[in-house]
Amino acid sequence: MSDPISRLDQFRANTPGAPMKSAAEVRRRGDQIRRRQRTLVAAGAVALAAVVAGPIIFLSAGFGDKAIEPQPAPAPSQTPSTVAPSPSASAPASDLTRANLPSEDDLVAEDPYPQWVLEQTYDGEGRGDHNECLPTLADSGALASFRRDFIAEAGQEYADSAGTLKAVVAEFGSADEAEKARAELSDAASSCTAVDGTEVAGSLPVEGGVVTGGDINVVTYPSEDPNTNAGWEVATAVVAVEDRLVVLTRRRGAQDYVSPTTLQTSAVNAAYRLVGSSPPPATASSSASSSSSSSASAPAAILNDAHLVVAGSLPGLPMEGESSAIWQQVAPQPTPTLYCQGAWLSSLKAAESVSREFRLENGGSQIGKVNVTVLEFAEKENADAAFDTVHGWLDACPASLDDAKLFTARPVESIQIGATPEVDRAAQALAEYAADCGGEGCDATWYDHQTVAQLGTRLVLATHAEAGGPCPPTRACPPEEASDYTEWDNRVAQTVEATVDRAFQDLP
Repeated sequence: MSDPISRLDQFRANTPGAPMKSAAEVRRRGDQIRRRQRTLVAAGAVALAAVVAGPIIFLSAGFGDKAIEPQPAPAPSQTPSTVAPSPSASAPASDLTRANLPSEDDLVAEDPYPQWVLEQTYDGEGRGDHNECLPTLADSGALASFRRDFIAEAGQEYADSAGTLKAVVAEFGSADEAEKARAELSDAASSCTAVDGTEVAGSLPVEGGVVTGGDINVVTYPSEDPNTNAGWEVATAVVAVEDRLVVLTRRRGAQDYVSPTTLQTSAVNAAYRLVGSSPPPATASSSASSSSSSSASAPAAILNDAHLVVAGSLPGLPMEGESSAIWQQVAPQPTPTLYCQGAWLSSLKAAESVSREFRLENGGSQIGKVNVTVLEFAEKENADAAFDTVHGWLDACPASLDDAKLFTARPVESIQIGATPEVDRAAQALAEYAADCGGEGCDATWYDHQTVAQLGTRLVLATHAEAGGPCPPTRACPPEEASDYTEWDNRVAQTVEATVDRAFQDLP
C-alpha cells in the first residue's frame, strides 16, 4: 500500500455533516445510473445441484387451507384456464407477455422429486393466491403481470410430496420502482406476517447472468394435521431484472430445512426469460436433473462460497474499554459492492460471480462495512476490460457524486497486496462521505477503502469502510504523524489480503 503520510496534507477536518442517504435512496441512485439492457449476458450461471441435508417427511393429505388472514385476493375466474387481467395488466406502457414466464425446461427439480410440469397459465396474478406471505404485485405498483403454475410430473415417485411451484412475472414503470417492490416483497417473504406461527428457516442470494438483484427466503409454519410431524415450507425467490420482477414460490410439506439451491438456479433461468432471452445451456434444468450426455458435458462451476472471505479472517476494530468489535456476515444488501460503483456488476458480463457482505456494530451503531464480490470471466481479455472499467469507477466515482456529499481523500492508485498467489494488478481509492445521523446534523463520516484486484480471468472487488469523524479512524485525532495511520492501514491491508487469498486460492 502507499505511504499513508501522503494523507496528512489532504485530510479535511470539516467533514460534511449532512446525513448519508437511506438504503432506499442508495437503490434509487443505482437505478438512475443503470442502463436499460435487454441482451443476454455472454455466459450464465451454472446449474446448482441440491444436496438433501437430512430426512424429510412430507404431508400426504395435500395442501389444505390454513386458518390465516392473507391479503385480499380477487375472486376466481369462472374459466380457470383464463383469468381476466387486472386493469394494470392492460396498461399500454408495458410490453410484458406470457413469453416472459419461465417454462418447464427452466425449472430444476430437487432430487429425488420428478420434473416440474405446467399446470396452468394466467393473465394477471390469477386468484392472487400464489404466495400466502406476499401482497399482490398490483398493490406493489405493477403495470402488468402474468402467472404460471407448475406441479410435479404425475405418476412419478414422490410426485405427491413434491409440492407446487408458482411463477409470477411483472413489469413496473421504472427500474427504481421494480427494485423498491423487490425489497418490499423480499421483506414480506422473510417475515411472512400474514401467516400465524411462521419461523425463518434460511435464505440464499440470487446472483449472476442478467440478475439485477434478488434473494430467496424460506419460512415454515405448523401443519394443522395433528397426526403429522411435518410442517409447511414456503420458499420465495424475488428477483429483479431492470424494470421487471419474477417471483417463484415453492410450497411443500417438510420436516427438515434443505437449502433451496435448485430454486436458486431456477430463479436465474427465469430471469433470462424475463428479458426475452434463453438461459445459457449450462443452467438448463435437464443438465441438473438428469444424467443425460448433455449434463455430463456441461462445464462445472468455478466459483463457490469457498472463494469468499469469512468473518473470522477480518480484523477487529479496537474499541475504547473493549478488545475489539466482531464482524458479522449479513444477508445480501440492496446496495452496490463499491460505493463508487458506476453500474450494476452485471454490466461487466462475468461468467460467474459470488458475493458476501459483513457489518460491524457497537452499541447498536454500525461502525464497519465489508463487501466482497469475486468475478470469473470467460476470457482474460474480458477480465482486463472489466478491471479497467472498475478502475474508472474508482477514479471518477460516478455513482455517488450526483446526489451525495462526498469527497475523495486521494485518487485511485496502484497497490501491492501481500497475498499468495501474487496478483497481476490491483488498485485502491479512499472515498469519504457523510454518515447517517438520524436526520440530524453531525460530523460522522465513513472512510471507505475500495479495492479491485486481478489475477488472470478473475477479479476481486472489496470494500473496507470504517466510521469516524471529525477525524478518520486513526490512533490520534487529529493525526499528526505517519504512525497514527499504521493501525488503520494494517486493518485495511488485512481485509484485502484475506479476501484475495480466498478468491485466488485455486489459481496457479
